[in-house]
Amino acid sequence: MKILIALLMLLSSYAYAGCGSIRDADQRNYCYAREGGSGCGSIRDADLRNACYAETRGSGCGSISDSDQRNYCYARQGSSGCGSIRDSDLRNACYAETRGSGCGSISDSDQRNYCYAKQGKGSCGSIRDSDLRNQCNALKP
Repeated sequence: MKILIALLMLLSSYAYAGCGSIRDADQRNYCYAREGGSGCGSIRDADLRNACYAETRGSGCGSISDSDQRNYCYARQGSSGCGSIRDSDLRNACYAETRGSGCGSISDSDQRNYCYAKQGKGSCGSIRDSDLRNQCNALKP
């Protein structure tokens, strides 16, 4: 779940049609909130809800209880680097987003393919996890 939360945070934009195809209710609500279609309050997972508030309202990251997710949030807001993130896939995804570095060091193939697709170097079709693939397809061109 931590990695999926981070990957959701990596998305820079979504399309409504893509959000509707996401089976996980919290992830779907997060997608809609990013597009302004609903608020973050309908997200049950507290860390994802707080990450949503940090992204959509510009609020702080301190209320995110998971330290890797909190550090990732801080890195996205530019107040710290990715180096303090313990999970290597999340750390490498953070570097790919904040530094524009490559995705090849992400060990999980779905996350790696998602990262490549975000960078315009791959497609969403190679992602096996259907929710992640739908999130990827929801990215605006």
